[in-house]
Parts: sequence; structure tokens; C-alpha cells
Amino acid sequence: MALTDIDLANMDTQPFFKSQIRHLLNILYTIYPGVNVYFYTKNTALEFDLQEMPTNKAHLFDTIPADVPAIMEMTSAKEIKSKFIKNQENAAMFSTEPADWAEYSVLSPLGESDGIEGFLLAIFPKEVDRGMINLEVFDEVAASIAVNSVTSNLVESYKDRSDHLSVMLEVNTHLNVAATKTDFLFEITRFGKYFIQFDRAVLVLRPENTPEYFMIDSIEGDETGLQQGMSYPVYNSLVSKTILTGHHFIYNKSSKPDPDGIYRTGDFQEYPYSQVIGFPLAKIKNGPGVLVLESLSENPIQQSELAIFEMISQSLGAALTRFSLYERLNNYATIDTLTHLYNIRALKQRFEEELARAGRYQNSLVVLFLDLDKFKLVNDTYGHLVGDFVLKEISQIIRETIRTSDIPGRYGGEEFVVIMVNADAEACMASAKRICTAVREHQFEMNETNIENRISIGLSEFPRDGESMQDLIQSADAAMYTAKRRGGDQVVKYEKGMVPKSRA
Repeated sequence: MALTDIDLANMDTQPFFKSQIRHLLNILYTIYPGVNVYFYTKNTALEFDLQEMPTNKAHLFDTIPADVPAIMEMTSAKEIKSKFIKNQENAAMFSTEPADWAEYSVLSPLGESDGIEGFLLAIFPKEVDRGMINLEVFDEVAASIAVNSVTSNLVESYKDRSDHLSVMLEVNTHLNVAATKTDFLFEITRFGKYFIQFDRAVLVLRPENTPEYFMIDSIEGDETGLQQGMSYPVYNSLVSKTILTGHHFIYNKSSKPDPDGIYRTGDFQEYPYSQVIGFPLAKIKNGPGVLVLESLSENPIQQSELAIFEMISQSLGAALTRFSLYERLNNYATIDTLTHLYNIRALKQRFEEELARAGRYQNSLVVLFLDLDKFKLVNDTYGHLVGDFVLKEISQIIRETIRTSDIPGRYGGEEFVVIMVNADAEACMASAKRICTAVREHQFEMNETNIENRISIGLSEFPRDGESMQDLIQSADAAMYTAKRRGGDQVVKYEKGMVPKSRA
């Protein structure tokens, strides 16, 4: 599709942006199979209308009034954060009986604290453990949908200008299929040369963890004088001022006084480019970065061209935000955010892969099933914050005790599984006993409170104790439960006749 192919005043751009939202919702469906996610936006009557998305509408009303308790709390809250809500207390949302699902749903607001524009409502089946639901995942999806709406609004605001709209549509189309930030910059460069002559484009980003510095993220063109990954302090340079103020800059060597610097103080003295323009990726103070266009010769620039590039740079900023969010969300799909071990979905996937490999090459494979002893007492006595602290400490002990080639994961609640590849049962017994000892001797101290913990471990071996993932986990679980019945704080190897707790 070329720029001249887009026609344009009456084009409906909403399906394009809805497809992006569907993509984000599909990430939630992947992470939480069985979840139903609904997307609502505020209408002129200040109620919330259900949008047509891939969800089961039969669960909810098409319009939800603003006086539902959860909605009132959401619109009055100071922080834009996802939260659990009780279904029975908010029954005005549900067109079917809320008791058919889990006790809680997740409400994720969209917009700013002074103006909620909509929300996501996620309903889970009864069997889903609330402790395995990570609210940060829903925060990330909601934030990405909000970023998507910024781009959509930019397009709509310039819909009466066909040249602007054509650029925005094609830029966004290509940015959404670009796989990396380098691809993004290539697309920006390709489109940008329709309007502004330049010889090099540089993407500058300001990392969240080191806001006092900005970094050269990508370079399209001659890299002389710069290097990807170089960082400079946000101080006394044109790029720094654009980050700090959110306004673009134009530097011409012939007509402008010497600046403090382009990227850093004094670098203009040996600077080979005669004209530089910097566009902020977001028109805010202390923004996320700058798109820098550099030319060997000076060229006249029209105000309309600047306006187009301001839109392009903001679109790039929105696309990069989406890219970053997708990366984090994909990480959520495999990593348990509390323990930083594999989550159950990724653990099972790795288990199947290693099991197939063990069967193909006749390799050994051992499974450890670990469960903290009397962990419910810890939660009931000290609270869930202390319980979470203990789980994180236990996870660290497991990581430090096993080999780097072993695969540890959180199976659910206080249960863990370790897949030990290419290792015999006796060596794995020794590793498991070291975990027991490390847990027993570890000082679990939080808020001046010391908590003693013990762990029971069951061990099963492929193919002696099972040839499928289900059989091996069940065997290791049965051995672990035997360890608990014997008093806990020990390792037990599976033997025929042992049964898991569910069948005891």
C-alpha cells in the first residue's frame, strides 16, 4: 500500500485499532485459559457500554451504570490500578448468576485518575486460584490499550487532513508488524523521507531505571560518532532539553548560535551534520525519548512537515510502549511474578519437551515435588505479605541449590516442582536433601519476626515411576504426601502403593 493509494476523508479507522485490542486480549486468554475478558467504554450518559470483542456477552449487561459499587470505587480512586472485586457485591454487572464463577473478578481501569474512560472486566472460572492471578498483567494490558487509544485519537484529530491521515495510517500499519525497535526506526526513516530530507535517524530512549541518562538505542544511517548502547547525562544538550521539555528543536549550523551540545556538552565542535531536528516521543516533560533527524546539508522545513513528523514521533513512542508492554506480557506468560520461577503453564510445556527428549534419547529424568509444611499456619498467623516473603525466599533457596540445567517452577500456592534432566535418582535425592536442610536452617526474618519453615519433598523417576507428565507428577506428589505423613522435613522416593493427598 502506497501513500497515494489511501483516499481518505471517509475512511473508518476503528477496525484497525480494534484488531490491536483483540491482540492484547488474546494475551490474557493465553496466560489465563478459561478467563472471560470484557471491554467497556464510557458513553455520553457517563455509563459504560460493552464493546464488541471476542468475549461471551451472555455473562454481562450491555450497559453498566456508574453507581455499581466497584465502578464508584474505581472512578474515585487516586491510583489507576487493577483490583479484585467481589462478584456478589457487584451483581448489577452480571446478567447471569455471579455464583457460577469464582468469588472474585478483576477490574482494570483505563484512563487517568481524573477521568476514567473505560475498564476491562475479567471473570475467572471457579477452579482458578486467586493467588495465581497477577494483577500486574492486567495493569499492563490496560495500559497498552490506553496507549492504543492515544494513537487512535491522533488519527481521528487529523481526519480532515488527508495527507496527515495517510501517513498516520501507513506508519501505524507498518509499526504494528515491525518486530524490533530497529525495524521501527527503519519504517520511520522510510516514511519520513517523503517529507523531510535527512541522512541519519537516531532513536534516543531514556531508561526508567536510570532517568538521569539517555541512551542511543538505534541508528539508521552512518554510525560515525555514535554507537548503539552509548549513554549520556540528561544535561546541557539539545537532546536533553527535548526530553526535559517535551518540545521539538531545530538546529542549523549557519544560523543558530553554538549550542551547549547536540548529545553531550561540546560535541557540536566536531559535529559533521549541518542541520538537526529532534522530536519528542511524547509531548510531556521528562518524556521517554527523542527521534533525532540529522542532515549533512541545510534544507528548508515547512510547518506542515514538522506537524507530520511530530505525529510520526508520537506514533513511534506509542508503538515502542506497546512493544515494551508485549515483551513484559510475554514474560508474564512464562514466569511467576512472585517467585520468578516458571509458572505452571510454562513448567508443563518445558516438562513435555524434556520428557519427549528423555524418551527419544533414553536419558534420565527425575521430578521433585516440594510442598512447605504447615504453610497455612504462616499465612493465618502473620498474614499474606509474610507468606509471600517466605515463598520468595524458598524460591531463591531452590534456585541456589539445584543445577543451572534443572527446571524449577511454581506449581500452585506453596507447591513447587523441579525437573532434573540427565541426572540419576541418587544424585537428585542428595540435592533434595540439601534443599530440606537449607530451608530448615534459613533465617526467615521480616518486620523483626522470625519464622521457622520446613519443606517436604517427593521424588519420582522416568520411566520407572511413570512415562507421562501426569503420572510422574502424581507419583512425586504421592511421595511428598508420604513425607508429610511421616512428619515432614524430609525427602521420600516414590514406591508403589503410595497415594497423593487427593486420593488418601
